[in-house]
Amino acid sequence: MKKIVLFGDSLFNGFTNHQNTAIVTDLFKAALPNTNIDNISKSGATTVEGLDYIHQIDPGADLVVIEYGTNDSSTGWGLSLENYQYNLLSMINQIGRTRVIVVGPSLPDPNNVEINQFYPADHLNAFNQVAKTCAELNNAPFADLIASFKKQKDISPLYQADGQHLTPRGNAFLVNSIVPSIKKKLNLK
Repeated sequence: MKKIVLFGDSLFNGFTNHQNTAIVTDLFKAALPNTNIDNISKSGATTVEGLDYIHQIDPGADLVVIEYGTNDSSTGWGLSLENYQYNLLSMINQIGRTRVIVVGPSLPDPNNVEINQFYPADHLNAFNQVAKTCAELNNAPFADLIASFKKQKDISPLYQADGQHLTPRGNAFLVNSIVPSIKKKLNLK
């Protein structure tokens, strides 16, 4: 049985009503039967905090899905682009390039003015490009959440009122955007 570690922030924690839930973990388990899913994500985390607890990743895990960048890219509380790149490359190096999938930052609800003040499009796109480049440099799959979410015609129902965290429908969309990369990487049907 393949072991998959989910390593990210509140998106992977299914953050709902100001608390973590198991919804995203459960959706991954349903989409990837006969795998062992371990979610060690931390809500509010950037790559700085991720590096602080990278030692919690099971060294025997077959795959680690790195989902950082949304908090890192915030102009209100995030990191510089250079620090994000350095930290993400450090994560990939420590985990092992053959065992990772990199997930780019998430797109906030484009109809939520309040949250978008912290995520200007050009700034968010620059962080997404760094994540993509880090994946490409390491021959790792890249899940482009921004591109996936932008394809949706009626996007606002995917988000909670805060414009950043996802509704049940949004969480399902998130998982379905990543599962194909996991199946391909692990040769799962």
